[in-house]
Amino acid sequence: MTKTSKKAARLTLPARIRNKPTNSGDFAARMALVDRIADLPGIETVERNDETIPGQVEIYLRRETSDRVLKRKPARQLCCLDCNFVTVSGLSRWDTFQVLKNGWGKLFNDQVCVYLPRDHEELEIVWSVIRQAYCRFTGPPNLESGTVMVSTWDFPRFSRTSLQ
Repeated sequence: MTKTSKKAARLTLPARIRNKPTNSGDFAARMALVDRIADLPGIETVERNDETIPGQVEIYLRRETSDRVLKRKPARQLCCLDCNFVTVSGLSRWDTFQVLKNGWGKLFNDQVCVYLPRDHEELEIVWSVIRQAYCRFTGPPNLESGTVMVSTWDFPRFSRTSLQ
């Protein structure tokens, strides 16, 4: 009998090609990304067309309205789309490191700005980053089965005297 452990899924990304020529699939890949994000359950979008940030779409996780109002909690922002980047919130440190190390984005105010996809291959990679953040927000805490969180206050107390 083999015992399998449930480990947290870690994001691994290939290196991004910096000087990739743009093609006609650029706009189609970006629209496919928008469609995939819109298909996620529990999503609210806010489109901003003011002069300060033209064409920006903010994507939030929907919560029960009464619950949010009673507890005075703001809605969680999953990501924000603009003309150059997808600003993703909620990535773990490992996921953030993978995005930065492989050249898929940059860090800005504790959020990761991921470059928009230029073709369908890059679409799959950017989608995996957004899906990872979505799963981190909506999924259960990533604890391995059989592990227990223990505080240092729960450790046994030993006396240093010889009178034990």
